[in-house]
Amino acid sequence: MTTSTGPDIDNDPYRLAIVAAERLRAALSAHGLTIPSLRGSYPSRDVPFVELGGCSAEVADALATALEKVVEA
Repeated sequence: MTTSTGPDIDNDPYRLAIVAAERLRAALSAHGLTIPSLRGSYPSRDVPFVELGGCSAEVADALATALEKVVEA
């Protein structure tokens, strides 16, 4: 029998933020987009928080175009 007294890593807000950021990074990469400063961050009021950060205007425009196509579909 195994017991754990540490935090539940599957529900840890910081871990969830990191996983969400990596998932977004992979999705953007599938479209040839990179946001260099994208990262999981420490939670804000116990809510997982992802910092999108800055990117070039070209990347922002391409991201907007991709999102607009999804809305139109």
